[in-house]
Amino acid sequence: MNALSTALQQTLRSAKLLWLLYVITLVLGLVAALPFYNTLKVEDQNSLAFLDLLNGFDYTIFSDFMHRSKRVIAPLMSVSRWLGLVYVFLSIFFAGGILARFTQFTALRSPEPFSVGMFWQASSYYVGRFLRLFGVTLLFVIIGGGLWLVLGTLIGVALSDTFTERGQFWIGLIFFILFALTATFFLCIGDYAKVLMVQEDEHKAFRAFGRAGRLVLRNVGKTYGLYFLLILIGTGFFGIYFLIDDAILMSGWLTILLMLVVQQTLIFARVGLKVWSLGTAYAIYQVLPKPQPIAPPQPTPAPVQESTPDEETPPSILE
Repeated sequence: MNALSTALQQTLRSAKLLWLLYVITLVLGLVAALPFYNTLKVEDQNSLAFLDLLNGFDYTIFSDFMHRSKRVIAPLMSVSRWLGLVYVFLSIFFAGGILARFTQFTALRSPEPFSVGMFWQASSYYVGRFLRLFGVTLLFVIIGGGLWLVLGTLIGVALSDTFTERGQFWIGLIFFILFALTATFFLCIGDYAKVLMVQEDEHKAFRAFGRAGRLVLRNVGKTYGLYFLLILIGTGFFGIYFLIDDAILMSGWLTILLMLVVQQTLIFARVGLKVWSLGTAYAIYQVLPKPQPIAPPQPTPAPVQESTPDEETPPSILE
């Protein structure tokens, strides 16, 4: 828990970093939200039905609107998907700068103030490696986690005549939990592989992922245990938000403004949680025994046979 509290203190001391990431996230959200708002404002035709959505989601209103305005909304949905890919890329891109910031806390007793230039330079330096690492991590998530989904589907189909709908639900839930645990486990390894790449200047994504995997497996409680704890904290944030959302009925501008503040607070907390998670992985990596790379087997030289006096030397063709 010392690594968790240390990383939290260092995260709180990097307020400028948190605000920078929050502003970038907010700008990406506005790029998608403003066109949606303008389109909805034109397409609602002054209907009061959308006001009912403030107090809860109504699928009937949504389906009627999509049936009438799908042609206009479809391009905006495509833009949202592309923005989602941009957000994933930026999260990979910023990881190098975030880890460089935590490196300052370790290397310097009194770290320098946060520098946007240094952050951008570090992010650019490591982005190529982290993109390759993301591909490796995604491959393991798809293979390892997808195996549980396929197995759960096959078992559910095979036992469809034996179990009721409730029984099939529990079977699906069990295999979904196994999928989630497996996927988050590989994502945890990916975070430690990023730290390893930064600390040891590793360029090979597969090798870094393998070494990080051995580190996590040898210290599951200290690595994946704290990683899962941070996931639970993030889930708790969403739970609190939904409780507040149910308690506050958005019946006027004051309550709408209040919920906007709550939503933005949740987004800022998610940004801080991401930075805290990488900082925790960095702090834990400093105190755990480092896994050494597996050296490739060296070829064994063939023994040299010495000639004996009894052996005849073949005559030279020059004689």
